Amino acid sequence: MFLEQIEITGFRGISRLSVKLGQITALIGENAWGKSSLLRALWSLLGHDELPYQFVADDFYRGPCDGANGQELIIRLTFREHRPGISQHSHRLNRLSSIWTRHHLDMFHRIHYVAKATLNTDDIISEHFFEDAHGSRVSDENSVELIRLLSSMNPVLRLRDSRSISALVEPAVEPDDFMGDITDLLPDCTPDRQQRITDGVHAAEYLLDRYFMNVPHQTKRSQRDIINQPGSLHGLTDWHDLLRNMDNDTMQQMLARIGHALLSSHSGRKLEHEARPIYILEDPESRLHPTMMSIAWGLIQQLPGQKILTTNSGDLLTTLPLSQIRRLVRTNGTAKSYQMDENRFTADDLRKITFHVRINRPMSLFARCWLLVEGETELWLLSELAQLCGYHLPGEGVRIIEYAQCGYSPLIKLANDLGISWHMLADGDEAGVRYVQGARRLMAEEHQHGSASNLTLLPSRDIEHFLFTHGFEDVYRREAGNRDLHNLPANKVIERAVSRRSKPGMALAVIEEAMKQGVDSVPSLLQNMFNRVVALAREQA
Repeated sequence: MFLEQIEITGFRGISRLSVKLGQITALIGENAWGKSSLLRALWSLLGHDELPYQFVADDFYRGPCDGANGQELIIRLTFREHRPGISQHSHRLNRLSSIWTRHHLDMFHRIHYVAKATLNTDDIISEHFFEDAHGSRVSDENSVELIRLLSSMNPVLRLRDSRSISALVEPAVEPDDFMGDITDLLPDCTPDRQQRITDGVHAAEYLLDRYFMNVPHQTKRSQRDIINQPGSLHGLTDWHDLLRNMDNDTMQQMLARIGHALLSSHSGRKLEHEARPIYILEDPESRLHPTMMSIAWGLIQQLPGQKILTTNSGDLLTTLPLSQIRRLVRTNGTAKSYQMDENRFTADDLRKITFHVRINRPMSLFARCWLLVEGETELWLLSELAQLCGYHLPGEGVRIIEYAQCGYSPLIKLANDLGISWHMLADGDEAGVRYVQGARRLMAEEHQHGSASNLTLLPSRDIEHFLFTHGFEDVYRREAGNRDLHNLPANKVIERAVSRRSKPGMALAVIEEAMKQGVDSVPSLLQNMFNRVVALAREQA
């Protein structure tokens, strides 16, 4: 079984939030959007031996205005079997038979564990119970024992980065001969460093053998796997083979540190022999070089059980399918979880998103708003002109993304799925008009309102002609390099200037001139667009 969903009301920094979980779930979102509170709720219910957890005053949600505590909090954890009916036939899962409840819609059995607390004047009343599929309490006198059993079967383990090596719990099994082989692989290391590495690797081997279920072998990557996880560290075998065949110093260090983190998170708790842990990793990239992070995460992915991590690393997100990302957004004091629906995207859509967003602009997934533009000129131009108007687009959470090669449809659908606002700037030629018409149709299909705030159509054939006719004609004539151009039409002047300087070069020339003339030189259409884009971004601020 696995943890399918967590629902929270009135706990710490969360007024209300519901998040669906998978075998691996990456939580992304800005500070104070509920990530830490969600992980704290999960750890409180399943992360230690003092169960059931007794809530304290600090656990209650405080309103952003008056700072007063709420009077009630509820945390609901939903566990689901992997296959319909397996919980009724597995001896291990059947020990929880009194709290499994069947959902007739999809035929899966689930466990609904509810923790509730009420803040009174004199004390705090904590309740822990189970519910059926209809939300009614399940009567069971052994609920405390069932909660402890559930926790030992699905323990929450917080993996923390441990740079110092503390005394290890002595294993109850004899070490294998491979420990001596590891020492032979490190002839140039000091004895102290050899001991730290071998102890850490031994810790990983000990916990995997003693508690956790067998780690599956890696399978060959399909085309879909390559598209979904472009940054995945593949080619590794299972953990036990890695432990015996290490010939890479970096891999040895990572295995050692992960082993110590596992042992530290275990902390002597009583776990099931075949426990399916829920690992919590908070910003694992914060203290690791990207190369080390890639190796560490590749190893952690192979640990048995669920993984829930928070991250601010675009590179780390490329190792995960988009469907495993949950973007938390707080608007009007309420947090909401957004996730991608893969069924809405074709294989070609996913390929384009992978190349244009995940590989080339991975940090775009953290943005509040996407400004979609056709070409390279806009990429150079708009951020600087916005700065001149008083807006620092990256600081507002706005990312500029080119869509001419990728297509607007997959980008808009992805933005809508992940709760990212967007605005499209299109040229005024036939292709640009088709882009805008297509975006409007897509908005109607997505039941999205407010096309005026999402679309800007240039009144000229492209951005160069727009700039030429809106205050920057002298720049193009100057850069064209020939003084006798007064009789040439605009398109010929622009063609010569671009031929001499390139489109990015002309964009820089326009920026330089705009800086001399000041904010009034920025065309009003672009100023209005910046106002709308920043307003969209600030709705999530």
